[in-house]
Amino acid sequence: MRRLGVIAGGAVLVLSACVSPEGGAVVDVDPNLRPVAAVTTDALRAKADPQQDLSDVRIDARDGCLVYRHNGPVETTYLPLRNTEGRPICTPQAVPAET
Repeated sequence: MRRLGVIAGGAVLVLSACVSPEGGAVVDVDPNLRPVAAVTTDALRAKADPQQDLSDVRIDARDGCLVYRHNGPVETTYLPLRNTEGRPICTPQAVPAET
């Protein structure tokens, strides 16, 4: 019986690492995702699919595409922001000059 109590206590301790002290799930943000302050303009709202949440939009430094935070039933993750036709919305990338 004591063994069961130790196992249950250990399980609670291990599982508590998955929740932040505020009660929400811990979201590890990719260091390549930079916050974009002025992205949620009317033009972007008109271009983006209305089923996407534009409250937390970031730009992926690797490819210049916009991503939004999706709160799914299991996890919270960043997904590519897509237009109404289903294509990703990206910013123009500077082409490196060849020497």
